[in-house]
Amino acid sequence: MQVIAAPGPVSYPIIAASTKNKDIKIVFSKEGKADVILDSTVSLVKRGLRINYVTIKELLSVYPNVGKKIGVWRKGSAADVLIRALLTTKGVNAELMYADDMRKILEMFKNKEIDSAVVASAFGKGITFEESLGIPGNCGAHVISNEDEFVSAYTEGIDMFKSDPEGFANAVSSTLKVDKEFVINTMKNSVLKVEKLNDDKDFAELVKKFIN
Repeated sequence: MQVIAAPGPVSYPIIAASTKNKDIKIVFSKEGKADVILDSTVSLVKRGLRINYVTIKELLSVYPNVGKKIGVWRKGSAADVLIRALLTTKGVNAELMYADDMRKILEMFKNKEIDSAVVASAFGKGITFEESLGIPGNCGAHVISNEDEFVSAYTEGIDMFKSDPEGFANAVSSTLKVDKEFVINTMKNSVLKVEKLNDDKDFAELVKKFIN
């Protein structure tokens, strides 16, 4: 099974599964063709790809709640698209302040330069976009072929993480060169489950309003 994966949390379970199943071939990229393409749900819409499965929920949230000055990681990111969608949908007037590093955003929050922030689950948990905006999830899969194999492998990867978070966080950390504690906390504080998404139309239409 050929997999193209964004090198972020969406790839963690399939990396774990690939340590056991050598038939899984992963390319870390945002382009190309494969049996399965893994990315954030926002990025899949940007790429014009149907979201067939949701794989991770509650990865991003607004902490501690929606304030007047909101820190956001990187303009144009999934976090940026979702917070702008939320503010517009709910009619909330707030200033967005951008930073290229999540730790910088946390520093801004600590120094009271902002009163809330869009944070990854590894750093904190506030109001999730599933709760506030009704999105189907933060990460997903576009499946072209080998559907059953993908669902089985990804689910197995999730189970492997749950049984040995330290061990498989090491595998992910060495593969992607990311902090092991970030991997562990991301997996621990997010909802991991492969769920078929029968209709992504409403979510896709929402995202398209805010991707430019």
